[in-house]
Amino acid sequence: MALVEIDDIELAAPQPGKLRAFALDAPRIGGRNVYDFEVAGWVLGAEQPAKEIEIHQGGVIIRRTPLDQQRPDVARDYPDVPKAGVSGFRTWVSVVGLEPDVPVQVRAVMEDGTRARLGSVSLRHQPVQSGFEPKLQPLMLTTMGRAGTTWTMRLLSEHPQIVVHRWHPYELRVARYWWHMLKTLSEPRDPYHSAQADRFQTNKQWIGYNPFYPEPIAVTPGLGEWMGRDYVEDLARFCQRNAEEAYLRIAAGQGQSHVRYMAEKHRADNLPWLVWELYPRAKEIFLVRDFRDVYSSMLAYNRKFGRRAFGPDHIETDEEFARFLRNSTIRNLSRSWPKRQDRAHLIRYEDLITRPHEVLPGVLRYLELDASEQTVTGMLERASAENPEMKQHLTSSNVSNSLGRWKSSLTPELQTVANSAFGDVLEQFGYQV
Repeated sequence: MALVEIDDIELAAPQPGKLRAFALDAPRIGGRNVYDFEVAGWVLGAEQPAKEIEIHQGGVIIRRTPLDQQRPDVARDYPDVPKAGVSGFRTWVSVVGLEPDVPVQVRAVMEDGTRARLGSVSLRHQPVQSGFEPKLQPLMLTTMGRAGTTWTMRLLSEHPQIVVHRWHPYELRVARYWWHMLKTLSEPRDPYHSAQADRFQTNKQWIGYNPFYPEPIAVTPGLGEWMGRDYVEDLARFCQRNAEEAYLRIAAGQGQSHVRYMAEKHRADNLPWLVWELYPRAKEIFLVRDFRDVYSSMLAYNRKFGRRAFGPDHIETDEEFARFLRNSTIRNLSRSWPKRQDRAHLIRYEDLITRPHEVLPGVLRYLELDASEQTVTGMLERASAENPEMKQHLTSSNVSNSLGRWKSSLTPELQTVANSAFGDVLEQFGYQV
């Protein structure tokens, strides 16, 4: 199998009143031995012009590109359409870290901000062949803020074979930094939203996508293939090696030997797909908490510190914040868990707090680590030691009071808002509404 196999290109149905005409010229069905594929074509709006193209997968936009390509053929066929001669688009999409077996969608963004679907691309791709042999496997705690992440990471850090940087609130994400670097530096050029070939050196604070791949180096035999394949594999190996070396040094500094996992907090975004691609033996724990309590805790945290630590600045009311939370982080968790539940492990914060001697052994068995009563008791005792930083982090008087806090800390009006906003996802994860 080639590195990328394009299996099918499906064109959207005609959309009278939205699109006058369009075409997808690339990709073509067949294989490619580089870690990307081209998307090209043209589009003419009907009642209003299209202004750019969005390429997305699973609701996540992975590339935007303007209509900036000369199309004299389109101008000839549609002489009555203004700017038909510049109606083309062309870009490249990296497959590194793409969600497997999910078609890539192509849509036009109209001048008024509405979207019009152009079609989809069904493809398969090989994992990046970095050749790296890891000594440590990633352990991803996929969750959201105020869901019990700090306590869970503290518990994990007390197992001798799991290395966590033991500095409250256990937020060091050095491995995630290196993996993000791989994703960014392996991306093909995007001069409109990232590095430009003639100006990248003027900004010493960032580097961006590769501004020279695939154009203009494609005219040199062999150079494009090296940059689209060998360079990506070398970069992956470099990033994996540095992520692991950081945690081996952390383990040595903390007096840990024979460690097996490097654990970090993760968001429910697309980066875990890249981690699974690089490390087929990785582990992922989904941590959820009653989203009404999460919401209540976020509001309390904002009040405690007098600033909006959670939620964007443009949110003006608590009701708006609930809807924002539902349509961002919570929705991502809701979508991610069913897709990876065959390889990941789910825990609820409430169960971890009230039944730790039942929940922790299940976690350790999933990780294929010692799950004896002695090990579990030791982890709990060491994690429960006095910690002034943990007290600063809390927004309720004790852990027990944090369970079901929404019933007393939210007004009846906000309780109704929270039940309405989070109800379906609460039921998905086994909570009662």
